[in-house]
Amino acid sequence: MRFLAFFLLSTYSLYSLADEPPKIWQGMLDMGYLSSMGSTSGSKETFRGKTSLTHNGDYWIQIFSAEGLSVRDEVPTTNDSERYLAAYKARHFFAERNFFTLRLQWEKDMLSASEYQAFGSLGLGRELVKTEAHFLKIETGPGIRHSELRFAPPKDEAIALFSWDYDWKINPHTKFIHKGTVEAGEYNTITRVNNQLKQNITKVIALSINHDYKHDDGEKNTREGVFSIGLNYQF
Repeated sequence: MRFLAFFLLSTYSLYSLADEPPKIWQGMLDMGYLSSMGSTSGSKETFRGKTSLTHNGDYWIQIFSAEGLSVRDEVPTTNDSERYLAAYKARHFFAERNFFTLRLQWEKDMLSASEYQAFGSLGLGRELVKTEAHFLKIETGPGIRHSELRFAPPKDEAIALFSWDYDWKINPHTKFIHKGTVEAGEYNTITRVNNQLKQNITKVIALSINHDYKHDDGEKNTREGVFSIGLNYQF
């Protein structure tokens, strides 16, 4: 219930901002679900949701996003997973393919040693490939991360952030998206990778197959990969 309340509230908040002309505002809503059952492992349910809103201004491109993930199973020896993430990104181009970038992020992960983590970073980015079929950009820069630990005093640390985005338009109706970030700090390094295959059903609705991976090499050294199938709506 907490996951659904968070996701629906975030989605409503983003929609409420979209009162501008459609050429300025663009949005996305992606929801996926996967259920499995086995005689030894019991049932397992995975639910994930993502939403984003992009504002294409005269000087800045701004992206507001929120996502949530919930994994439940019947095995008493394993921990259920629950994760929420909210982010703000801004880009300002100072050349045809080069841009400044600002990123703010907040995350709560039930499997980590932190009650929550938040960071802010400034950096530079570049669009390396920009063709009709392929698009690749990278961003890098320094930042500061705050970790509110569950059983220890909070920690503040400098981090180095590196991220990449790759889109491959396989054909007019099929698209492959690959995204990743590395948040490297003194106490832990967090690596995130997302792969998504989208097949258009209509002009605004697509079938999506997703794989989300996260590795936190901190105190608990957690690795988590989640596979889901769902629908993607563009507005």
